[in-house]
Amino acid sequence: MEVAIVEDEKLASNKLIMLLESIDENISVKSVLTSVSESKKWFATNDCDLIFMDINLSDDLSFNIFKEVEIKVPIIFTTAYDEYAIKAFEQNSIAYLLKPIDLEELKKSLNKFYELNKRADEMVYRKLSSLVGVSQGDFSSPKGRPRERFTVNYGGKIRSIATKDISFFFVKGGVVYLVTHAGSKYIMDQTLEKIEKEINSEFFRVNRQFLIHIDSIDEVIPYSARKLKIKTHIETEDSILVPTEKITKFKNWFEGKEE
Repeated sequence: MEVAIVEDEKLASNKLIMLLESIDENISVKSVLTSVSESKKWFATNDCDLIFMDINLSDDLSFNIFKEVEIKVPIIFTTAYDEYAIKAFEQNSIAYLLKPIDLEELKKSLNKFYELNKRADEMVYRKLSSLVGVSQGDFSSPKGRPRERFTVNYGGKIRSIATKDISFFFVKGGVVYLVTHAGSKYIMDQTLEKIEKEINSEFFRVNRQFLIHIDSIDEVIPYSARKLKIKTHIETEDSILVPTEKITKFKNWFEGKEE
């Protein structure tokens, strides 16, 4: 995901970049713009997925950018003042964050963007599917057989990913993600529970957050007297822990034993 930041205070923009990187490593800051005039020129010829925009800039209010440039992507306004909230939501605003920006509030705003983006992708997917005569069910395996492929939507495109190329699925902030062995990450429109029912036996539901492929495991180490910790090829932000009640079942699966 590419974002643009409109902010004239370097410390503020640097802090925002740091916070974004801590939340999602797939966020790429395409440009940091420091004035209304610079922003007008940049947005006239460039695009991005999401904009973080301060309101009081060195040369004018950022609202004046919209008088000359049409911006269709979502905007998260960041400001030290609450007096512009109503005017901000007259634009493509999905959130209004007061400085200093709180990490949890920033996460909520990004989750809102992800959810809106997912819905938009689903609409594009349905439209494309109707054009090519393909329904969502056509990408699923026949009833009773494990899924061999999963489709993901991103940027208005559809990609089909083989199950064997998937390292793990995980839930974060109410959003389900698919991560490939190559490290690519995609948002899914299914629950982890539904995926678990359709996936083959090479995957194991470790806990409420992770569903992992056996080939993604580097090592399993004791985490405490009652838990195991799994280390995967792809580094995860959260530790993958096997709870006490699943240890026996996990060991049998890991050793290839029949239940």
